[in-house]
Amino acid sequence: LRTPLNAVIGYSEMLQEDMSELGHDDFVPDLDRIEKAGRHLLQLINDILDLSKIEAGHTELFLEWINVYDLVNEVVGVTRPLMEKNKNAFELNYDDNLGQMHADQMKVRQCLFNLLSNASKFTDNGTVTVAVDRLEGQLVFRVSDTGVGMTEEQQRQIFEPFVQADVSTTRKYGGTGLGLSITQRFCEMMGGEISVTSSLGEGSTFTMWLPEEVARLKAAEVAS
Repeated sequence: LRTPLNAVIGYSEMLQEDMSELGHDDFVPDLDRIEKAGRHLLQLINDILDLSKIEAGHTELFLEWINVYDLVNEVVGVTRPLMEKNKNAFELNYDDNLGQMHADQMKVRQCLFNLLSNASKFTDNGTVTVAVDRLEGQLVFRVSDTGVGMTEEQQRQIFEPFVQADVSTTRKYGGTGLGLSITQRFCEMMGGEISVTSSLGEGSTFTMWLPEEVARLKAAEVAS
């Protein structure tokens, strides 16, 4: 699935460059739509594969020592364009001396990216805040926004696979409905947890707790 799709994305990028150089600018918007649709489909495929591997017990942890400050700043840097796109202010609240944690760097990064990209997507002309603390042997990551928020019913089902707040949310904001489900499972794999508090129209706060030193667990143990 991914190999031919990557070819579609690659050729659409090449054609956009060729059309621009040849002066056929009227073709570029349609080619750009093909590229964006391809990337959206690729993200959907990657999310489904991630979830399938977790549920099949085929995902393992690759533990290493991580500089928490550097990791958070890396994710913040990647998501800044998403914030700027929706004209959101970005606030960071954490100590420069957060030290290290022993965890799966790729999974922690993906969890933070999922939370930040969600916050930016569901917030317009608002504020997204990232706070990180070290508390009783755990790293506590909080991502808050002043966006659309959720009802209590929506909060109860938000971590279920393929579930978004409601049909209108899917139509307006897009997405696969898998990001939070994968984030929750990655947290559980690392011996942590994630929760949400929210008020409709007032924003949401996602809080992720992860051990300073993650024990080695397999996805099969989480799935059980």
